[in-house]
Amino acid sequence: MAVDQKTSGIADIATYLPEKVIGNDELIERFDFDPAFLENKIGVKERHVAAADESVSDMAVQAAQTLLIRNPEAQQKIGLILLCTQNPDYRLPTTANLVQDRLGLPTNIQAVDINQGCSGFIYGLSIASALVQAHQLEAALLITADAYSKVMDPDDRNTAPLFSDGAAATLMTPDGTAKIGAFSFGSDGSGANDLIVRAGGSRYPDKPISGDDALHMDGRAVFEFMLNRVPSDVDNCLARNGLDRSEIDLFIFHQASRFMLETLTRRMHLEPDRVPICMENFGNTVSATIPMTIEHLGGIDALRKKTVLLSGFGVGLSWGSTVLKLD
Repeated sequence: MAVDQKTSGIADIATYLPEKVIGNDELIERFDFDPAFLENKIGVKERHVAAADESVSDMAVQAAQTLLIRNPEAQQKIGLILLCTQNPDYRLPTTANLVQDRLGLPTNIQAVDINQGCSGFIYGLSIASALVQAHQLEAALLITADAYSKVMDPDDRNTAPLFSDGAAATLMTPDGTAKIGAFSFGSDGSGANDLIVRAGGSRYPDKPISGDDALHMDGRAVFEFMLNRVPSDVDNCLARNGLDRSEIDLFIFHQASRFMLETLTRRMHLEPDRVPICMENFGNTVSATIPMTIEHLGGIDALRKKTVLLSGFGVGLSWGSTVLKLD
């Protein structure tokens, strides 16, 4: 693989899921869902929900603390916290600043939030990699964390079965085990209304987050977007890395739903065992699904000697892909 010399590598990943769990039995009772629909189409048995007093920074700190316990030497080396979320603790300051303080990290570091959804891990890898190289950082901390439960209507049967709260912390270093290749990206704001929370921003600051102004998803439109955009983006990313589909050991896609991933697998003529579906016990955790899938597979060390394509897609509408090469 032609590794982009302006990027870095992933050294380790740690995740966090809130204690509260909503199982399928509760949703079947509430919405009269067919159990087979939840397990075979949605592909989720358990969704984790942040406590009423649990914020994105709380989840981010939990994931990061686990990561730093395993990598104590990184504590004083981190020169960047890049936190990806669409539900920050406050309008200001940035949640990354709060996390820096609570983790006891040095004050001479960059602390930045980015607002991105299901493609957020790919976008975050790109930005963090560039900053590691541009500023010659010894280490960076990419945190992808979200609490969609805070902006969902609990009576919306379109979103209730899918989304889960959670966080992932990714340690990035110039010599990280998983070398990051070239990226491809895309954006189509004409589809913004297909996955949106209208309340709470500067356009509608006084609207309560409920009913039509809570998280809205046009599932059919998002599904069609995925089929139309992702296969070509994957091929574009592979071309940028001098690879073809046959050279990829694993395709780790954003865990949107079992049905979406199985359909994508068939559309791209991929063998199912090369496309892990790991959302059964953690659901769609938005920007954290890809690192959670990597951890579910055994972490970075379990992917040694493999070439892995990562692809995220969703809110924006936005999409992006990259390749990891592990020696």
